[in-house]
Amino acid sequence: MQQFQSDIVVVGAGTAGCYFAWQAARAGFRVLLLEAKKLDQLGEHIEIFHMDQRSFKEFGIPEPQPPELIHLETTISMYSPDRQVCEQVHYPFFVMNMPAFHRRMHGYVRESGGEIIEEAQVTGIILDNGALVGVSGNLKGSPFEARGNLVVDASGLAAAVRTRLPMEYGIENDPVDPACIFYVCLELRRGSGPGFLRGSNAFIFHKAFWNRSYGDDFILGISQPGGFDYAWQKHKEWREEYFGDPGKVVARRQGMVAFRRSLLSCVAERFLVIGDAAFHNKPFSGEGVVSGFTGCKIAAETSIAALQAGAVSREALWQYNVRYYRGQGAKFAAGFAQLPAAVELSRTDVDFLYHQGIIFSGRDFEELNEQYEVRMGPGKLLRTAAVMLWGAITGQFGFNSLKTLAQVSLQADALKQHFQNYPAHPSGYAAWKQNALALWGEGARHGG
Repeated sequence: MQQFQSDIVVVGAGTAGCYFAWQAARAGFRVLLLEAKKLDQLGEHIEIFHMDQRSFKEFGIPEPQPPELIHLETTISMYSPDRQVCEQVHYPFFVMNMPAFHRRMHGYVRESGGEIIEEAQVTGIILDNGALVGVSGNLKGSPFEARGNLVVDASGLAAAVRTRLPMEYGIENDPVDPACIFYVCLELRRGSGPGFLRGSNAFIFHKAFWNRSYGDDFILGISQPGGFDYAWQKHKEWREEYFGDPGKVVARRQGMVAFRRSLLSCVAERFLVIGDAAFHNKPFSGEGVVSGFTGCKIAAETSIAALQAGAVSREALWQYNVRYYRGQGAKFAAGFAQLPAAVELSRTDVDFLYHQGIIFSGRDFEELNEQYEVRMGPGKLLRTAAVMLWGAITGQFGFNSLKTLAQVSLQADALKQHFQNYPAHPSGYAAWKQNALALWGEGARHGG
């Protein structure tokens, strides 16, 4: 059996795992990064993704260059279902090649002294007197063990470490419910011809988009629950309704994102969970790279300080929870409370809101992308309520939709305030968690 020893064992060499490993290795710690796949396969399932331009400076990552960089976009056009309203959302983002970005991040890890091992599938955890001390699995068909002072789960939806922890370890260990997964289906097409869309375009009601790809190529994409077959069927229906069959299909790509609340704690004894494994993806788009980096940055800073002090207890790592949940986590909690109701709005409802310039306005979505929330002052809140009430009275907006949105708005406010009051010490977590589950409308959960 192959044995590995390091200060930190990170499971998963995707964007979250690479970023954390890079930061920890730069701080002088021995970091072992384990990846179940071959490294050159990472990102191939999606191939093209985007990142906000401002995030590179925020996280200390050099901006991309060709061929990793495909192009810079500055505007998204958001269409109402009837296509009579087009809202402009202005914020710059890079359209990038994901495999190339992964290769660059892997290079940063190695240059900083970290070690990356591919085809290392984690199938178990190693406990010593109840404490997590490492992971075990198969390395290219042979058994291995990797031990460290700290284990970090960055393995995405699989959550290979978190879901194997015992309930008494104090962290939610349930796998993602299939009902909480959105299936993303992309067609890379070429040669749309004159008269079709250009640039980046969103069709929020359909959870679909038409975006520019390599050169003049374009991507038709959709995100749906219910499995890949269902998502591809909805992709076809949406495409044919609006565009027919433009251009020629060059390739198809597909992937999955979670659509559920984040964990209530990302910390346990000698353990952290980050990125998609902690459900740190944006509630309004499902994207998780930039929002995952926010959690990773806090987790890395907390871990570095704890290891330098010679402590990796739950208490020593707790500031990761506090800083994340009082900030981005509080905004995302509110978003996840509101988004399911917005997703269920009828086509008539969404058209009405577009035509009235509320909820689906370009400025609101700019603020959502920049701040991860839309600030609703008294005046704006009153106008929004008045317009929707008028719409319901005149038959342009559903009464049930109005009632549901009002209810989830109150729930979202309560959740945001609750997360902003995240307990400063683990001793306050049990009571806080009980109240959080009540606000979510959930019963007792495994672990955590």
